Amino acid sequence: MPEPLRALFAERSLARHLAQAERRVAERPEKAAPTSDGGLMVGSSKPMRELRGWIARVGPTDSTVLITGESGTGKELVAEALHASSPREGAPFVRVNCAALVDELLSSELFGHERGAFTGADRQKKGRFELADGGTILLDEIGDISPRMQAALLRVLQERTFERVGGTKTLSVNVRVIAATHRDLKELVREGRFREDLFYRLSGITVRVPALRERLEDLPELSRHLLQKISSDIGGELKTLAPDAIEALARRDWPGNVRELENALRSVAVLSPSGLLTAADFAEHAPTRPATSPPPPSDASLGDLAYERVKDGDGSIYDLRKRIERELIERALDESGGNISRAAELLGMKRPRLSKLVHEWGLK
Repeated sequence: MPEPLRALFAERSLARHLAQAERRVAERPEKAAPTSDGGLMVGSSKPMRELRGWIARVGPTDSTVLITGESGTGKELVAEALHASSPREGAPFVRVNCAALVDELLSSELFGHERGAFTGADRQKKGRFELADGGTILLDEIGDISPRMQAALLRVLQERTFERVGGTKTLSVNVRVIAATHRDLKELVREGRFREDLFYRLSGITVRVPALRERLEDLPELSRHLLQKISSDIGGELKTLAPDAIEALARRDWPGNVRELENALRSVAVLSPSGLLTAADFAEHAPTRPATSPPPPSDASLGDLAYERVKDGDGSIYDLRKRIERELIERALDESGGNISRAAELLGMKRPRLSKLVHEWGLK
């Protein structure tokens, strides 16, 4: 298949792959908690469009991938989407939280163990690499593993072989490795806390998942998506956000990202008797920036935002242009105290043209 057509089909199938990934994350027992990241892929901001495009390009390859980003941004869901858009889609996707286990347990978890390998090992156990054979393994929080485990993982990445704990038989495995971390691995390498050779093995293809504060223009759509999910989880009426609530949420920095937003929405949705959630309902989740501060810079251009409005049926391009033009004129008139000459200067317009529009629209 020609490369342009291959890319086109990859883009068109991405939505299906992402939906499958969200379902798998939601349905997996250990991810049923309120902190799931099911809203990660929602949004039309530039960072999210770029992330979806990156997944469409990288997913079909078999490359090792390193996913970075703050806690709560949804790195696991990106890994799920990569797996779902790859030729390994029908094979296992296995996740290991490397930060949750001490060395001895992590070694057994990753590579398995033989019967009698240690006290309590009363039967042979397959490790996560064996269970992921033919599929994908996600090594979550890779930056937290010890030097000894780093050496063991380096061997698997280089040779695709290992032995179970307490065993002598060398086993081969065919897996795609995806690693994720919220830590700065380059800094850990400089500090001597992470092997440089392992870092280069993992980071051939790297992506950073954007923080929520970097895509606040997605907040209204993302909040609606999460409230629908919460309503489905807890039952009852679907809660909606009042405009002042969206403004209040947009003034937060969200250090916990999508996970923190979901928890805040869930708490308020459960406790509020009203179907309309207002800023007062989020008083406990006080803003970390003052209301008078300017909004954070957006990666979306004015053209991007305008296109999304037109695409969503909010008037034609001509209606939108007229609305924007009128709002700019009204603001210039307010700032100039109604002085048409000064307003025209502020807008970079000729005075007769501005005077004509003011008369037509009854602005003065």
